[in-house]
Parts: sequence; C-alpha cells; structure tokens
Amino acid sequence: MKLIPYEKFQIDTGLSSEELVQRIRAFTGEKKLFSFSPTHEFSGHVNEYEFEITKNITYQNSFNPVIEGKIEQKSVGAQVTISMRLNLPTMIFMFIWFLVVGIGCMAFLSNMNEFSLQMLIPFGMLIFGVALVSGGFWFEASKQKRRLIELLSKK
Repeated sequence: MKLIPYEKFQIDTGLSSEELVQRIRAFTGEKKLFSFSPTHEFSGHVNEYEFEITKNITYQNSFNPVIEGKIEQKSVGAQVTISMRLNLPTMIFMFIWFLVVGIGCMAFLSNMNEFSLQMLIPFGMLIFGVALVSGGFWFEASKQKRRLIELLSKK
C-alpha cells in the first residue's frame, strides 16, 4: 500500500474523443451540495478535453478521491490520463494534523531524559493519521480505478 494518497494512470480506450466524452457524461451528473439519492454513479463536470468527478457514495468518507482526467486523441483512439487525489479541505486538514503531530514527536524526542508511556502518544497519533488517510483513500481509489477502466474501455 502506498503512503501518499495520489495515483496517476492512463487508459487507452479505443474510442474517439467524442464517444469517450459522451460515455463519461452518461454516468456523470451535476455536482450538488446535498444529494440523498444520486441518479448517477459519479458527479462533477465534464468538457471536451477534461473532467473532474467524484464517486457518489452512500456513506461518509472524507478521503473519497477526486478524479481528474485529461482526454487526448491518439491515432488508435482516445487516451485518458487520470489522476486521483484527496479533496483540498481534507488535504489541508491532514497537512496541519501531520505538522502538529510531527512537532509533538520532535518535542518529545528533544526532551527525552527518561522513557514514559506519554511519549508514545504523538507517535501513536502519527501512525493513526497515516492509517486513516491511507485506508480511507486507497479503499475507494482501488475500486474506482477498476470501475473507470471498465466504463471507459471499448466493449
């Protein structure tokens, strides 16, 4: 399992770029602030050269990947370059979390005259943060990568 919540990959579709955009639009709905029963599998925006979508899930996961794609026409069909990343508010929160916990770890290490169990707390928080981000992101990213390959490959 990778530690950094980011993945980039390419799909050679065998479709024309117009067919590919139509296919993406078929399973992508408008992004809404509140949606209790989404009608599409993904939501976001799509134009003729790129898209930014997220999977509609029925449970809360702040680490649900944002999927950005760039469409490029090749000689044998369109190629999609896809990157998956955390959404910006989650990225900022986790950056601050790791910064504060990292400072706490360094503070405990610099004042380490004798060992106490309290010294393990910031290290436990660091491990918890890594597990939380990695587990939440990669659980969804692996499923969504398989689904995108299935949806965008020529049948």
